[in-house]
Amino acid sequence: MPNRILIVDDKIKLCRSLAQNFNQLGYSCHIATNGRQALEELSNNSIDTVLLDIVLGKENGIELLQRILSIYGTMPVIMITGYASIETAVSSIKLGAYDYVQKPLNFDLLLEKVRGALATRRRTGGIEADDGCSFSTGIITKNRSVSELCAKAKRLAQTDLPVLIYGEAGSGKEIFADYIHLNSPRAERKILKINCASFPESLLDNELFGHEKGSYTGADGTFVGLFEKADGGSLFLDEIGDMSLALQSKILRTLQNHELRRIGGTDTIRVDVRFIAATNKNLESLITEKRFREDLFYRLNAAVLSLPPLRERKEDIPILARHFLEEFSTANKRYIEGFCDEVIDLFYEYKWPGNIRELKNSVHYAAAITKKSRICAEDLPATFLGDDVRAVESENIRETMEKNLILRTLEKSKHNKTKAAEVLNISRKTLYNKIEKYGL
Repeated sequence: MPNRILIVDDKIKLCRSLAQNFNQLGYSCHIATNGRQALEELSNNSIDTVLLDIVLGKENGIELLQRILSIYGTMPVIMITGYASIETAVSSIKLGAYDYVQKPLNFDLLLEKVRGALATRRRTGGIEADDGCSFSTGIITKNRSVSELCAKAKRLAQTDLPVLIYGEAGSGKEIFADYIHLNSPRAERKILKINCASFPESLLDNELFGHEKGSYTGADGTFVGLFEKADGGSLFLDEIGDMSLALQSKILRTLQNHELRRIGGTDTIRVDVRFIAATNKNLESLITEKRFREDLFYRLNAAVLSLPPLRERKEDIPILARHFLEEFSTANKRYIEGFCDEVIDLFYEYKWPGNIRELKNSVHYAAAITKKSRICAEDLPATFLGDDVRAVESENIRETMEKNLILRTLEKSKHNKTKAAEVLNISRKTLYNKIEKYGL
């Protein structure tokens, strides 16, 4: 993800001009024309540095600087000043500003100061901090527990210990696997991935260990498995709890001896692979049920990361939702400002059984169907109108939202009720009942 700059100036043309210049260089810019907007942008987005005008209309930029530093202590703030305010700009440095630039702005000089501010941010706990997470790896968080997991993952990355990641479906296990690999000495090599639950035993064995020509009917040539392909890099096995006992035994042998044999082969092949596994199952319970090898469990259990579900890190919901909205906007070249207040309320109330993946899909869906500049409640998937959502204001509002959602879906499907029912995830009969109920 690009570094994010917040530009705060009451002159909107200047903000847009600076944003255009920075965007062309790969930065991501946010704009605010007053203190309230600036604090909202900082609250809702992961800003890396701030450009702040000292004379902010009728507001005092120095007071806003003090407010920003009181909340975001390590945030580097570059003050923008006219000639008449140089003395005030110098005073702002004493109050904690990173630096200042003078109008008329020299963009090359400003760019140099921004780069210096970002480097300082990295060293003092913002981007790529030892006790935080690198946004460039996809881990976005304000949650203390997740930040501590990032720090632990970064330390583990410097070792060759196998890592076991626990977490519910959609909670970010694959992203943490990427984070470990990218922070390891193997970062220049590949990380290969496979979901063990997606393959029957025989095919999974083949995918992991490969086969020799003629080893079975249809084996017309030699096939190199993922363990060999990942040599020198990392291998991520998702849902390892779904693997058969026989395959678990082969995995254990490879982890212990750093060697393997292809199916149908007699030669021993040496491999050097960083092993990362993940599961949403309780492996100790599977051991009791004789469905998981105890020796493999203890081999993996030395380095464990347990990811919290999204419902236990709700402070991350607004920044994650905003990130996914920007992701959609960039991919589809369609700008959407943000979310209506009731959407964030619904997001906080929802239990998120699908975790971060469900949030991403919900935001992308809503962004795709909305006709407005902001995503509102009626744009959300039908799931948010189910029993898992507590009414935010009243039952009448809920019924209005449901009615609007059905109308919009019928329009999108060109009044094909079968398609509309599929999109709404309800039966055709239920859809007809609701059409009758709302007089549609």
